[in-house]
Amino acid sequence: MKMDKAQRKPLLILLLLFVVFAAPVLLSWFMFNYTDIGKNPPPREYGALVVPPRPLPDWPLVNPLDETNADKRLHGKWSLVYLLNEACREDCRQNLYKMRQLRLATGKYAHRLQRIVLVVNSDKDAIAREQLLDYAGQLVLFPEDGDAETLMTLFRLSDDDHPFGQHRLYLVDPLGNLMMSYEPATKPGLIIKDLNRLLKYSRIG
Repeated sequence: MKMDKAQRKPLLILLLLFVVFAAPVLLSWFMFNYTDIGKNPPPREYGALVVPPRPLPDWPLVNPLDETNADKRLHGKWSLVYLLNEACREDCRQNLYKMRQLRLATGKYAHRLQRIVLVVNSDKDAIAREQLLDYAGQLVLFPEDGDAETLMTLFRLSDDDHPFGQHRLYLVDPLGNLMMSYEPATKPGLIIKDLNRLLKYSRIG
């Protein structure tokens, strides 16, 4: 039985109302489930996460250029750490420069980040004073309460990893937890992205 014109008109109005009110809902559902529009990309770390984070002792730090030797500790700030088990040669000097530039690149957050060279063999002359003249604020750590084997265990990333001589940078949080490492080939711009995100959202240090 065919509907006459008078019967079709209310039906058309109902269909039109359905389209007007339902279309936005259906479109939103489709975009949410089948596109990335309006979604924030998940955060990405450019370093290797240390899982679980490893607590480090609250070692005292030394500023070789500061005659007053003001009391500084590993805990309390975000720390970039470089391991040194020999005299400071070219790779070491490159990392001194890299750490200085990374800290400067964090801008307004720079005061929350400290730079540390952990001298594994406790050689007080491993870094000459002259080598630090261009790196004001560079701190050195001589962990007298930890032998080389203990230190290697703390910074080892896998069972067969040998952290000494790898020239990595490590990131330690203000609570003293080793939480991330960066291989020498990691671009500084990517490390800066990690640092800025951590410093922006972290409530500690």
